[in-house]
Order: sequence, then structure tokens, then C-alpha cells
Amino acid sequence: MIRHAGLFAAVVVVAASMAAAQELPSLGDLAPPGVGGRAGGAEVPLRYQEALEHFTAAAVVSHTEVRPGQEFHIAVVMHIADSWVYYGPVPGPIAVAGGISAVADNLTVGEVLWPEDEPYETNLGDRVVVNNVYKGRAVAYVPVKVPTGARQGRRAIRLVVSGQICGDQCVDLRVRVAATVTVGKRSLANDAWTQDLAGRLQGAMPATRLRAAGVPRGPAVAPEVADLTVWAGLGLALLAGLVLNVMPCVLPMVPLRILSLVQMAGQRRRRFVTLGSAFVGGIVLFFIVLAVASVIVRLAAQQALNLSAHFQYRAVRIGLAMVLVALAANLFGLFNVVVPSRLAGLNQGGSGGRGGHLSSVGMGVMMAILATPCSFAILAVVLAWSQIQPLWLGTLAIVLIGVGMAAPHALLVAMPKLLNRLPRPGRWMELFKQSMGFLLLPVAIWMIYAGSDDLYPAWVVAYGVLLTASLWMWGTWVRFDAPLPRKIIIRGLTLLLAIGGGYFMLKPSVPLAVRFDKFSNQRIAEAHRGGRSVLIKFTSATCTSCIWIDHTVYDSPAVADELSARNIVAMKADVTDAGTPASRMLYERFGGAPPLTVLLTPDGRTPVRFDGKFSKDDLFKALTAADGKE
Repeated sequence: MIRHAGLFAAVVVVAASMAAAQELPSLGDLAPPGVGGRAGGAEVPLRYQEALEHFTAAAVVSHTEVRPGQEFHIAVVMHIADSWVYYGPVPGPIAVAGGISAVADNLTVGEVLWPEDEPYETNLGDRVVVNNVYKGRAVAYVPVKVPTGARQGRRAIRLVVSGQICGDQCVDLRVRVAATVTVGKRSLANDAWTQDLAGRLQGAMPATRLRAAGVPRGPAVAPEVADLTVWAGLGLALLAGLVLNVMPCVLPMVPLRILSLVQMAGQRRRRFVTLGSAFVGGIVLFFIVLAVASVIVRLAAQQALNLSAHFQYRAVRIGLAMVLVALAANLFGLFNVVVPSRLAGLNQGGSGGRGGHLSSVGMGVMMAILATPCSFAILAVVLAWSQIQPLWLGTLAIVLIGVGMAAPHALLVAMPKLLNRLPRPGRWMELFKQSMGFLLLPVAIWMIYAGSDDLYPAWVVAYGVLLTASLWMWGTWVRFDAPLPRKIIIRGLTLLLAIGGGYFMLKPSVPLAVRFDKFSNQRIAEAHRGGRSVLIKFTSATCTSCIWIDHTVYDSPAVADELSARNIVAMKADVTDAGTPASRMLYERFGGAPPLTVLLTPDGRTPVRFDGKFSKDDLFKALTAADGKE
């Protein structure tokens, strides 16, 4: 109780109500209601008296004094009794939609911002209907702007919370609350505007963005994503799958796939086609499983599937890293049995027909698994688009990603003569195997250190692998009887690799021109209380496009100076690991995947989004528009 004393000392709580058809009262009629069945002199009908027993509301202004031209917020804090619900602003099958009306004295009232509601089932006997409701404590926000030429003085704002609450019965609701603010020469924050209220404002949104009753809410997406046609969305899904084949995430499977192709080149045509088809089927099978999981998640949890969710868990990344280390040891010739043999698919040549085909399927599944954490602009657009489509269409889009990834391999199966261009097995194949083993180890290191705040130790360990590979190349790639020019060329390149790698990998990293704070919901609330906007850069260790944005946008002194001049707080939100505050904000509020940059303004307007790659000019234009200068 003591902790909330400052809050309730600064609010005006009105526990009265009005008749449903009654017009809003005049500005002069703002006295708190009595407790004897009257509100501002009006008789309170019985049903509204019943509602007041289970619902109360209070108004808290973000500022006690504001300047002409300034925007501020009024928080409408609603308390719903246990076992009762208040229906949200989106009309449902049977309930009266909630609403908040506001009238201010010579002030401009904006669109009400609502908190996240939740599905609520009502059993009607012959059927079950779903509406969206609020329970316990809920806070809605009313943005208000002071006209530029407003006169100084005290202003009154009155608000009416209407709708319906239900418990053991349903009761119509109409509760009036009021607040005041002074228009003066300064901006003075209200001490009762707590960090909790400021933090809840970040998750509030207009009623148009809340889910329709019974329909899963898709994450907020950029307008250009939402406006994609069906054919454009499905075409991008195929293209995203094709691009996955050349992403760094797939690197661990490249040597295994090449070695399997060399072995398959010696097989009969029919066996080559069936083994290749099994590999293609493994890729598509994994994405079919993902699509089924997406259906289950959307129906059961009313949420969208995060394609790379498994890579957000450190235990999964470390486990896969150990698998890659084992595969590297096998490629080095340290042991002869691949672990796991069916998954890696390196023993196809000596296995039976059934075992070889299972191994090929396993290799395709493994390649698809390692591809999922890759994040790039096209894939982010496809996933965001699929999450706001009907269930069948979003499911088809996910499957088509797998079809696109499998397409080049299916083409190879259809044209087996291309394998005739591969050299015959020989010493080069052994050297190639060992070289690919050295490529697997840095990927394993990356998986272990992904999400760490300090990546310098990972660079040092990776250079140790590079140095070892250089020494191996020095002693293995040329024999003692090799011609002198050959020795000079190969060992010269080896020295260049070792020295150049050390220069780039061992020097400490230089910070970007834009200095980013670590993500913090509390820091966001503090910045907004001080009237400052917040720029959040969502990134992850698996995001390749994020590196491009860092060097083309955030490493620019012009961008750093612009953010500093506008007093904008820049934050880095790393979503590599699941369950962090940054991950929850991204996947529960904004949707999509990195790269994503979001600009949050203190007035609570719809956030400005930059999905995928963007330029410095795009950022400058958005900052100018956010300040209302365009």
C-alpha cells in the first residue's frame, strides 16, 4: 500500500457511472460522484451500481505541466475483480466492445492505445465462442496534444470507460474518470507516472492492431510486407529457400555434401537418382515438420512459430557444436566411424540400399536444421508475411522455403551428367576432406560463443584453428620432392594466411561510430519520461544482414552525430538467446526477425520500423518525420 501511495495521491478516482444513453457531461460537471447512487447529480441505474462493485478506474497524467505544442498521455488504470472480465475494444461474437471516450478543454485527443488482451471462451451450450478480454489490472492510454498557440492555465480532461464486464452474469459498464493538467512555460513530469506505467505504454497499441475475436494476432509488420500479394509472398518464399543454400549457416554441410556427390558419382544412375532424391526429401521433410509445428503453435498458443527458435537455446547450440567437432575429427581421419553415421551420411558407398537412403535423408534434414538460424532480409519478409496470412497460406509459405532450398539439389538429380565434371577420387580427396574439417571448427566455435557480450576470445580461439591449418598446409600440401616454384607459392600463401589472419583476428575490435546501450525496458521507460526517443537495433549472432547494416549505417559518424543531436537513446537488443527481455519484445510485440530497427517515440505513436536492410538516408528521413518536420 505504501508503495502505491504516491500514485493514488495524484489521481482523481471517480466511482460513479452514467446512464447508457446519457451524453457526456459538461466541462463544469466534474465533481466526484457520491456514494449514494448518484454520479454528478444523475441517478445511477442498478446495473451500473452492480458493475461498480467489480470494476474501478483511475486516471494518471504523464505530466502535471506541459508546454504549448507538447504531447502527453493519460493512463486509465482499470481494476477488474477476480473471476470477472472486461471485454476489449474489438467487437466479439456476443460481447459489447469496450471503449474509452475523452473530451478535453481546448486540447486535441488522439486514438486510445490499449494493452494486449487475451482470448476468453464462453460456452453457449450449442457452441463455444471466443472474445478478447482483460483481467485483473489493465492500463489503457489516451494521447493528448496541446495546440501550439494554447493559452496558459489549468485544463480539465474527462474520460468515460464503457463496455461490458462479465462474471457470474454480464453487466453493462460506464465509468467516468477525470484528470487535470496545467499549460505553462515548462514540461514537468508527474511523480505518479511510475516506471510500470511508462513501461506498459511501450506495449500499448490502437484497437485496430488488436486481434479480431478468436483469430491469432500476427506480429506487427511493415506496411510493404502486409501489402504483398499471394503470388509475391509465395515467390519470395521460394527465393528465400534458394538463398539459404549459400548462407554461412549451411557451411558445415558443404564438405559432407561434396564428398557424398563424389561417392555417388561412382554409383549406377538409378541409385544416384534415388540417393539424390532422398537427400532432397530430407530437406523438404524438415520444413514440412516446421509447417506442422507452426499450425500447432498458432492453433494452441495463438502465436506465430519462430523458425530458428531451437538455435536460441545455448544447450542446443553447444550440442550441435560438439557434433561438428566430431565430424571434423572424422574428416581428419582420427576415427573411421561417423557419429552419427546415418545422420552424416558419409558411409553411403559401403552401406546397403536402405541404409544409404536413410543416410541421405538424414543429411538433408541436417542441412535444413543448420540453415534455419540464418537471418537475412528476404527470409525475414517471408516469415513476417506468412504469420499474418490464413493458416493454410502461411503453412504453404513455410513448405515452399524448403522446396526452394531443395530445388538446386533436385536439379542436380535430374541432370546426373554434371557429376562427370568432378575429378576422380585420389589424394586430392583426402586433402579436401581434411581442409573441410578445419572449416567446421570455426563454425563450432561460433555456436559456442554466440550470444556472448565479448566475442574477442572466440576470435582468438578461431585464429588458433587457422594457425594450425596453416602449419598443416605447410607440411602436407607439398612433398619434399616437389618443384621449388610449387613450394614457394604454396608456403608463401600459407605464411600470408597465418600472418594476415593474425592481423585481422587478433586485434581488438573497434566500436561502431554509434554507441549502443545494452537493451533495458527500464532504460526505455526512463528515456521516455525524459522526453527522449529510443532507437532499438534488434540483432543476433545468426544475422548476416546485421553486419552489413552495422558497417553501412551505424558505423557512420554522420548517423552518430544525428542521433546525438536529436538526443536519441540507441540500444542494441541481442535476441540470440531465448527468454531475454529483448527476445520477448521482438517476437511478442514486433514479430519478424533480425535485422530489425525500431524507433520508439515518447508520445506513444506507432513505432517506426526498418525491416531488413536500409540506408542512412532512410534513417534520416524517418527521424525528421518523427519530429514532425515533414
